[in-house]
Amino acid sequence: MPVGGAGALTAALVRRLRKRGGILRCEQPVRSIVVRDGRAAGVRTAEGETVTARCAVLADVSAPALYGELVSAEHLPSQLIADLRRFQWDLATFKVDWACDGPVPWQAEAATRAGTVHVADGMEELTRFAAQIAMGQVPDRPFALFGQMTTADPSRSPQGTEAAWAYTHVPHVIKSDAGDEGLTGAWSAKEQEIMADRIERQVERFAPGFRSLIRARRVLAPPTLQSLDSNLHGGAINGGTAAMHQQLVFRPVPGTGRPETPVRGLYLASASAHPGGGVHGAPGANAARAALRRDRLPGLARAQRVLTHRDRTGRTPPLTH
Repeated sequence: MPVGGAGALTAALVRRLRKRGGILRCEQPVRSIVVRDGRAAGVRTAEGETVTARCAVLADVSAPALYGELVSAEHLPSQLIADLRRFQWDLATFKVDWACDGPVPWQAEAATRAGTVHVADGMEELTRFAAQIAMGQVPDRPFALFGQMTTADPSRSPQGTEAAWAYTHVPHVIKSDAGDEGLTGAWSAKEQEIMADRIERQVERFAPGFRSLIRARRVLAPPTLQSLDSNLHGGAINGGTAAMHQQLVFRPVPGTGRPETPVRGLYLASASAHPGGGVHGAPGANAARAALRRDRLPGLARAQRVLTHRDRTGRTPPLTH
């Protein structure tokens, strides 16, 4: 839990990058990846500028955005394009942020000390929630992850208050509302307020008096999340479903369980790559390690040849070209 807010983690990474000579350029949308002789040679921005890549291009974008959009289909195997048509997104997300005048009055004492609370009335209610989602319904009692930011980090809000959030999942295509308020998934301003109220009522069941503590709230419906980050397609925050058919060696499509792509020097570094979404940075770390390893391969291969020759002769030959 970064002290001062999630932005503190980003700021730390940026400081680390700049300390090592890296350059960060924001508000520079990339429109395409330049491919020459089957290799990623750089990127082209929306303004038409070409940025050359010496070693590699790491794409922190969703798999559908990378293949066929940023990289033209002519540079990709036809099987990959065909498999990508069956790519499945994870569920849409609906999130609410709150500023509260006091700590959340959980009935379960242990929940008052937790940074994150899973809000549901046992396995039966979780099963009911999952069944409603599977039927394309907006759940009437949404299972929610509830974050207590000030409890975890006192710097988040004034002493005696609580900065909190909760999110739940809804189907991408909504067929009906399991509740009695007629939500359609259009996510108009009215529907957003209705859904936010529904989440608050769910919390209120386990923390009576919670709603009376709310000073302000911000609602982030699936379209809002996508507008803030185009990777969050329809409010999907995991870069694609983490179900077994799209995990491990099947992520993002069968046979692509590594950060390498069919284009040399291009690596998938987003949650669409193994091991998927989460605040761990693993897909990006995997891509970076793969790119560095490939960049060093000529030298490594030469060193291996030298060591092999030494093993056979018992002496080390001079390092000549």
